[in-house]
Amino acid sequence: MDDSVAIVSSERRRQSDRRLHPTTLRSALRYGGRRKEFRRSGEAYGAYVDCPSREAVLLFFCVLGASLLDALFTLVFIQNGGAEANPFMSFVLNLGQTPFMGIKMALTGLGAWLLVAHQYFPMAYRALLVLAGSYLGVLLMHAYILMT
Repeated sequence: MDDSVAIVSSERRRQSDRRLHPTTLRSALRYGGRRKEFRRSGEAYGAYVDCPSREAVLLFFCVLGASLLDALFTLVFIQNGGAEANPFMSFVLNLGQTPFMGIKMALTGLGAWLLVAHQYFPMAYRALLVLAGSYLGVLLMHAYILMT
């Protein structure tokens, strides 16, 4: 009698057991899903989840905000006779301020989002922390230049 119950309940499933396959990078990059962390020990390194952690999302928005401020301060410095130090961004700046802002934000956002998608890869999470810290340093440098 117990075997018939098991057979009936397994036939009622419409999808295969999702736990049999790990989350892929493709599904980690899309919006949505419920899996925010790992439930079992040993899963956390080198795997993906459906939703990024709050800490990773906070770091992502800190990086984006700092990148936006960096771009705006750069435009202010250029209007006051300064120059862009990054050769690629200097080339983009010659195309205009709008392409400069768009490309800078797109490149920064894409790079930071890829790091967030790989948040449980130890090197990627450390890189996200370094990126946020680096932008903090750049903003401090901008503040110093503004004060002098």
